[in-house]
Amino acid sequence: MSDLSAKSFLGLLQKSGIVSEERLKQALGNLSKQAAGRPVMLDELTKFLLAADLITPWHYEKLITGKYKGFFIGQYKLLSLLGAGGMSSVYLAEHSLSGHRRAVKVLPRRKLADKSYLDRFYREGRAAASLNHPNIVRIYDLCNEKDLHYMVMEYVIGVDLNQKIKDDGNATVDDALNYVRQSADALTHAHARNIVHRDIKPANLLLGADNSVKLLDLGLALLRDEVESLTVLHNERVMGTADYLSPEQAVNSHEVDHRADIYSLGCTLYYLLTGKPPFPEGTMAQRIAMHQTREPKPIAEIRPDVPPLVVSLLARMTKKKPQERFEDCAQLVQAVDQCRAANKISSAPIVASNRPVEAVKARAPGTANLRLPPTKPPETNSGGVKSGGVNSSPVKSGVEKPVAVAPAAVTAVVQRSVAAPIKPTAKPAESPARVAAT
Repeated sequence: MSDLSAKSFLGLLQKSGIVSEERLKQALGNLSKQAAGRPVMLDELTKFLLAADLITPWHYEKLITGKYKGFFIGQYKLLSLLGAGGMSSVYLAEHSLSGHRRAVKVLPRRKLADKSYLDRFYREGRAAASLNHPNIVRIYDLCNEKDLHYMVMEYVIGVDLNQKIKDDGNATVDDALNYVRQSADALTHAHARNIVHRDIKPANLLLGADNSVKLLDLGLALLRDEVESLTVLHNERVMGTADYLSPEQAVNSHEVDHRADIYSLGCTLYYLLTGKPPFPEGTMAQRIAMHQTREPKPIAEIRPDVPPLVVSLLARMTKKKPQERFEDCAQLVQAVDQCRAANKISSAPIVASNRPVEAVKARAPGTANLRLPPTKPPETNSGGVKSGGVNSSPVKSGVEKPVAVAPAAVTAVVQRSVAAPIKPTAKPAESPARVAAT
């Protein structure tokens, strides 16, 4: 327990500049009224300040140990530590004038001695700043003050997909397809601008409170327009994460194209459905080798509920040879949409009136490319009642008989669509970027 007194704590708080003098004076006046003349102890003071949102738990942890510096970066007041790793630390911060909340990514000073870290930091900022898509975390500013280098990013309230699966268990088939679809849409935008991410994995996909997926961390991105890649400049042939690394990326990272991201996204889909990457055991070198030479445990053995169509989708995304995967992410998006449409049709009962099955199909979103099998013409028996189909004679009670659409037939048709190359359609106009909760 800290041996600080309430008076000492207040002194540190005033030095820190976290709370303006005017707000602090007003707050202390209110606390004094509550105390009604009795002494205020440290525990009561800190609880009051926390409840009034004048300080955060992270501020408290620092101040209670006697630290009062380092709470500001440029125009931003740091509120909490969101995450830290070998490459950087990310803080939740609030702009001192606008009050907007942002995520501020800071390069540790100890990394400045290695030029490759600084180069990667700035290339990530430049790559992300060139992208404007609702499924990609936005970069607002890239700054440095003496030896402090940081970037100001969109703050997304949510959790990355790696932690989401750890906390809540395996995703449903439709949720997994939804996350992959949004990620592929983001990659379509990046690839069109000659940017290959090279580090697609669940931890780099943020799931927002509105169920939107945001792609982040372009620190390993390959900018195809660069005259010379950083992987060459710093003699690094392999860049990426072993559990999601494409076979060709393990051989030479600076010669890969957009299909490496498709492979990594396929491994991500495997994780979303099973809770494990395709090759969860072994050393890093062994796992990288497995991506090149082995097939993962069949997903049907782990998740029997995964439809064959999705199994085929996953298999094509993770082909060892890049030319056997989807041609691009736009084509992948079409295939995922077909899988989701077929999955909804096969998992939900469809009740229709006496209209043709084709009319029922038209109501299902995203199924424009599906071809339902034609229905057999009904036959009329001697009693005037049609057999082999829907009774189309007037029903006195007004109750319509349901039409059962055979999901197996739909799946079989779409199965062929996913397995065979899909002719890309015209790309839709890009939607303007959406700022998440800030």
